[in-house]
Amino acid sequence: MKITLILSFVLCCVIATAQEPVQLEVWRVNTSNPFRGVFDKFCYLPNFRNGLAPNAMVVRKRSWDDKTDRMETWYNRDIADTLNQFTWPFGFCPSLTPDINGDGQRDFFNGTKLYLGTKNDDPDTNTVYQYPGNSIGYAKFNADNCDDLYYYGTSPYLAHFRFGNPIPGKFQSVSIKSTYTEKDSQLEEYIKALYKNKQGQWRLLTLSKGWTDGLYERINQSKKSALRLYALEFTVINKDSTIVTATQIDEYKDPKWLEFEEDYNSKDPSIWSPFNSSKLLYQSEHYPKILYYASMNTMPDKDKKYDAFAKAFDLTDDKIRLLDINIPNKTTDSKKLQYSITGNNYEEIYYVNGDGTIQFMKINEDNIPQRICYIDRNVSPLRWGNVTHLQAVKDINNDGINDIACLLSSSADGNTLAIVKGQNITTSLEDKTYISEPYPIPSTTQLAIPLYIASPHHYTLHLFSQTGKEVKVLFDGDLSSGSHTLHCNISDFPSGTYILRLSDGTTLIDRLIIINH
Repeated sequence: MKITLILSFVLCCVIATAQEPVQLEVWRVNTSNPFRGVFDKFCYLPNFRNGLAPNAMVVRKRSWDDKTDRMETWYNRDIADTLNQFTWPFGFCPSLTPDINGDGQRDFFNGTKLYLGTKNDDPDTNTVYQYPGNSIGYAKFNADNCDDLYYYGTSPYLAHFRFGNPIPGKFQSVSIKSTYTEKDSQLEEYIKALYKNKQGQWRLLTLSKGWTDGLYERINQSKKSALRLYALEFTVINKDSTIVTATQIDEYKDPKWLEFEEDYNSKDPSIWSPFNSSKLLYQSEHYPKILYYASMNTMPDKDKKYDAFAKAFDLTDDKIRLLDINIPNKTTDSKKLQYSITGNNYEEIYYVNGDGTIQFMKINEDNIPQRICYIDRNVSPLRWGNVTHLQAVKDINNDGINDIACLLSSSADGNTLAIVKGQNITTSLEDKTYISEPYPIPSTTQLAIPLYIASPHHYTLHLFSQTGKEVKVLFDGDLSSGSHTLHCNISDFPSGTYILRLSDGTTLIDRLIIINH
């Protein structure tokens, strides 16, 4: 039996809501000719030059005349404002902009080099400080006014920290070791996420995996694989000295990792690994839980290489708790946006789908990603590009909703920098009663029908034929505000087009479905 969803609509005085993912509008593009245009470098600098450019974007671009590369800065003050208005040093593209010396002025990282910011809000190229090339983030760890860096460790270290200081050059470095890698030379452990819990305490999530030398190449040992959660404590000795302590508080090992026996003579270049994808830590003050999504591998039997699937973990209570929910595997390739693009301040997450779309999701009440809007890369002028950078930016077109900067790259057809308009759609979802997408599709006998109820009332859910004849009353009772899922048996319904109709006695909300046996 196959069920196809056709469309959803709302009758009477209810405005149509974003029950289906909404396509976002491409507001402005800057497209290059092949091999001559916007390349792989991109940086967003809000309020650049002390607020002169509210939405400055730095891109690496090849000139039309002499075909040389240069870094350009577009101020984006209006729809036509895409001219280079600030020239960076050759090849300079800021990757991080912390305030490392606490003077209130952002500083600029370019690769492994740090340039202090000037009063004009640009890099002081006369003073350069060398840093490790694998810095991944910054935060204020030791309660002074200076930002601090953290970056990946190399065995036996879990992580490295470089603490800011008002005196340039006096940047203290601290490293923390893994007790596991100190004891086992054939073990790796490294950062997957560094965050604050709901009590404001710093936490470090790591991935550990072991290896051994096979006949042809290094083989991952599943029994040594683990996710570990550490409590981080930053003890300030004086203004120039801080001690970092990591204390393990929890650990997770997948049962199937423990069952799998490694093939130490594997000739397969894509040998088993406990994780197969990038990860997402979803932490926000707007959501009650701290969630971590992981794309993982297990060995189901001796004849298959591995099964890939997505897992969701709840880290809220300082425990790595596996959630029994179905997560689309593509979700694990996603990232959290810095700003909300749907008008309600809940930062969305996104992933690039294989069908030529960029999907944006929110986390619903059951901690499951729900698609709410998308960008279709199959439509001109975006259709040729592969996404290399995507970032939520402050409101550029002055409609009150944050927007999206998307850099797409194509060596054959040229590159594109697109500004896509955000839309206030999530708020309408939460303010209106609606019928969400039924599942599973296809279905055999049972159909689950998710509902969102804006206000408590007595509701009925009817199934009508396309001609308007009532087929069955699926539900008749009181529903409280919030999300609900109704289940019905559809095995006796003939193939055809049907209408689901939800009513509170005053308002009707309809959704069309097609059932194919």
